[in-house]
Amino acid sequence: MPRRCDIDPAEIPRLLPFVMLVDVLDAPLDFRFRLVGTEIDAITAANLRGQRFSETRQLSPGSNVWSDYLSVATTGQPLTGNVDYVGTDRYVRAIRHCLMPLSDDGARVNMIFVAVEVVRGAQPIAATGTR
Repeated sequence: MPRRCDIDPAEIPRLLPFVMLVDVLDAPLDFRFRLVGTEIDAITAANLRGQRFSETRQLSPGSNVWSDYLSVATTGQPLTGNVDYVGTDRYVRAIRHCLMPLSDDGARVNMIFVAVEVVRGAQPIAATGTR
């Protein structure tokens, strides 16, 4: 597995708005947002930086997002998948994430590098609450 220092932000400037770094915490297992790209920040209902997944209902243990991160943290294998969008941007149609494990020692996943694809539509979705 690559280490965090193997990722050079200068090599991916156009992707940075769609990138997150998430810490994998031990005892008890949890995940914490370390870095959140500006495009992701713009469509979320709250500032995620520093927040633990267990503190957010949509990300807490048992959620699909938690399951995806748990899989990457325990297997060390990358994963892609769809994410339910619960923000307030009515132009967002779909979200996909690609989770890639990072390790300081080559064995234990201690951080997850995340690339997010945000699909927007030209017309807003009618306000019906969250989707």
